[in-house]
Amino acid sequence: MKVEIPPNLFDPFLVLESMTESVIITDAHLEDPGPFIIYANPAFEKMTGWSREEVIGKSPRILQGAKTEHGIFKDLRSTLEVGKIWSGRTINYRKDGSDFYMEWSIVPIHNASGDIHQYLAVQREVTYIVDTEHQLQDLMQLERKRRKEIEKTNTKLNRVVGKQKKTLDLFTKFVPEPIVQRALSQDEDEILDGEQIEAALLFCDIRGFTAIAERLKPPQVVSLLNTYYAEMSKVVDEHKGVINQFVGDEIFVAFGAPLPVKDPHLCAVQCAIEMIRKLENINERLQKELGEKIAVGIGINYGPVVAGNLGSEDRLSYSITGDTVITAKRIESLTRAFPNTILISANIQDKIPSQIITQPLDSVEMKGKNKKIEVFKVVI
Repeated sequence: MKVEIPPNLFDPFLVLESMTESVIITDAHLEDPGPFIIYANPAFEKMTGWSREEVIGKSPRILQGAKTEHGIFKDLRSTLEVGKIWSGRTINYRKDGSDFYMEWSIVPIHNASGDIHQYLAVQREVTYIVDTEHQLQDLMQLERKRRKEIEKTNTKLNRVVGKQKKTLDLFTKFVPEPIVQRALSQDEDEILDGEQIEAALLFCDIRGFTAIAERLKPPQVVSLLNTYYAEMSKVVDEHKGVINQFVGDEIFVAFGAPLPVKDPHLCAVQCAIEMIRKLENINERLQKELGEKIAVGIGINYGPVVAGNLGSEDRLSYSITGDTVITAKRIESLTRAFPNTILISANIQDKIPSQIITQPLDSVEMKGKNKKIEVFKVVI
């Protein structure tokens, strides 16, 4: 059904003149050098700087220049000739030579016979939109680059962290982990500070080790010690002890240093009992592999000690010193005639529960002390 529009309803020319978007009308001659502009509205003049008098009879190509992307026009003619709307975006030029981005929409205009006799082109400047798109693309590119840099940094950081962890894991094989963690938590000026604390100290020594070592080859001696240390270290860890050092065939363990533990005296005695019991498994292995068995002696004391990192800025060693340490070592030396024996001082005896059975020994004199000290044997 054809709709009749009253001629006095609106004036098409006034509509075109009042539009805020640029409009030009060309003839229908698409062959080069056509088509030619037959109308341009005021918005076109404002956008391009060209007056309508200057462009009437000219080709729209007057707006093109060096940066114009001619490739977008390749389907223009084929689209318009069949009566379809063509749209595109490219760089065009104003009269003063400045370039800007413009979107085109070209609509075929049909006459009363239905033939295309003109084309109406609406142009809209989109420089701001294009610039914004380019900025977004640049930002996205920067973001992709930043992410790649972050990924590379994370990869490097993970390698560094992995290497540091490997180093720390290796380091804790030489230095007890509690000592390492304590040092890491201290400020640089606190590392060399010492402190006086109460701790239980345990010395465990292999009896007759020199004679055993003489019967074995060096690799066998190392194998024996590694087997012995590995099993004893597990027992020490289970009872919250910290191995201060291995000295030859001797193990020096602290309970309560460098980190405090509950009932260090009880932990030390229970650890010693378990170490004696563990010898049965150790000796089964040593007998099978080396044809040897070992016996140990253990001495335990409790009291004040001075603990801290000793040495220089270049080399430090966590040390526990004091009369309590010396006494513990001398108590251990009393076991030389009593294999697989645990001897404790009165300071330990007074603090352990009655469930742990002990036998008093004669008071013994110790070098450097004015009076004898009481020593007790733990019954296993």
